[in-house]
Amino acid sequence: MTSTPRRSVARRSALVALVASLAVVGSTTPGFTVSQEGNLAPFAKIACQAPHEILLRTWRGLRLDRSGDIQIISQQPSFVTGGLTHATPWPYTQDVPIFWYGAPWVKDGVYKQPVTSADIAPTEAQFLNFNGFHAPDGKPMTEALLPASQRQTPPRLFVQLVWDSGGMDVLDHWKTEWPYLKSLMPHGAWFTNATVGSSPSNTPTIHATIGTGAYPNHHGMNDEYIRIANTIEKPNANGPAFLLDPTFADIYDRAMGNKPIVGGVATLSAHLSFLSHGSMWGGGDKDIAVTRENTHGTTAGAEAISWNLTPAMAPFYRMPSYVNHVSNLQKYVDQIDQSDGKIDQAWMGTPMSDLNGGFDSPARTPYQTDLIKAIIQREGFGQDSTPDFLAINYKAIDTVGHLYSLDSPQMKQTLQVQDQNLKALVDFLNHQVGKDKWMMVLTADHGTQRDPHLTGAYLPGVDQITAALNAKFGSPGKPVVQELRPTEVWLNHDVLAQNGYTVADVAAYMNSMTESDVPAPSTTIQPGHGGDPAFLAVFPSAVMSQLPCLPEAHA
Repeated sequence: MTSTPRRSVARRSALVALVASLAVVGSTTPGFTVSQEGNLAPFAKIACQAPHEILLRTWRGLRLDRSGDIQIISQQPSFVTGGLTHATPWPYTQDVPIFWYGAPWVKDGVYKQPVTSADIAPTEAQFLNFNGFHAPDGKPMTEALLPASQRQTPPRLFVQLVWDSGGMDVLDHWKTEWPYLKSLMPHGAWFTNATVGSSPSNTPTIHATIGTGAYPNHHGMNDEYIRIANTIEKPNANGPAFLLDPTFADIYDRAMGNKPIVGGVATLSAHLSFLSHGSMWGGGDKDIAVTRENTHGTTAGAEAISWNLTPAMAPFYRMPSYVNHVSNLQKYVDQIDQSDGKIDQAWMGTPMSDLNGGFDSPARTPYQTDLIKAIIQREGFGQDSTPDFLAINYKAIDTVGHLYSLDSPQMKQTLQVQDQNLKALVDFLNHQVGKDKWMMVLTADHGTQRDPHLTGAYLPGVDQITAALNAKFGSPGKPVVQELRPTEVWLNHDVLAQNGYTVADVAAYMNSMTESDVPAPSTTIQPGHGGDPAFLAVFPSAVMSQLPCLPEAHA
């Protein structure tokens, strides 16, 4: 494929000159407090170099009480990495499918108007004829709705289906690997200009947006990590309370006297923000929830070897006791093993032992489908006139994307298996609930990263940037960086103040970094291009409310 063009020498020179003007920015007065950011004014010009839509997504994802002190916008297709991240504001990770399916309620068609993930929850309310939910940011996709007179009886079951990381970049690249979804498109409403709408585009942020109809600047799930009382926490690591807004399911279930069956099948606690707060929300009950999270994992996405609920989530949800006994993962692992024509306990050359026993392969998808079928059947979803709500996250595309990238043959097969299991699920729902008695929305929470060897992306490493900032602004045994993510940096304010620096100083320094200053995290990744700026724009988060090019932030 053709690599994204590098920035011009003239543009590079202009940025270098601007950074030079910032060299004197920032107070060196001891006793720095959170409010003393330094001189923010020069950063407006730096921030406004980014396209308006990119800044808008960044602002929607920002809360000053939870987000990082500094925002990073990398030059497309480059990205800050500790792996193959999809946390960017750029279209290739922001564009997602949104497809509504259900003949008695959905107005078939292809719709081009812009919509975002925040519009899903209020549209669900419309399809269920429920007027008690008011999304903070989203608006109903009215184009997808048949006239109210033609949809007086709501579906018995509403399925909210997320292909984790299955953005339009995946579907467009592997055009022939999802024939069943394509066969459904003429019988539903497909939105061709759908984005997640905020940055960073990752699991906690967008699942919460799907569930609440709010962007992260309202619902508070701003990244894989958030700042709470000056500590860095994983969302939902201490239960669902960090999600500040109610979800559609919270409001709907309570308003209906908890009569609807409400449930979610996913992988991580962070996924459950697309479902509910369970019994934590006043008047709510323990919704059915099934995850597979390693409680003691070192990362926000660590997975366990069996279905579970973490101790922090278990008090507020109910996990059926049978979930680890309804299917045999090994059966599907063996099928994937055989799919390349040889039985060698490996998938395309990677030993199953290196793939979480095969769970980190497409085998997990039919295994999870068996679980979903069992829950629908045993719990009685869709068996009476009160509409039930089931949220599902399939994570195989995301897992394979992190391991191998969008461009890999592993991704091709993973998407094929995902599409096959969509058919299996639809056929089951038609049989179990009844044809034309249920409906769904199919979407993704973000896209998948491309192979940097093909795009020519420059990859400054998370650890390498962190080390550089700690060396410049920290002191021995006292790092200045609390956490660094692909789009933001949390700083230790006390260390910063003790050493006589401000947030503006750190941001100015990051703007002065060149690609050669920050090595890639692996020798297998191509090095940076000499004196090219390492980032498109770096600026203190506090400046966003002052940007003349972003009137939405200070309207």
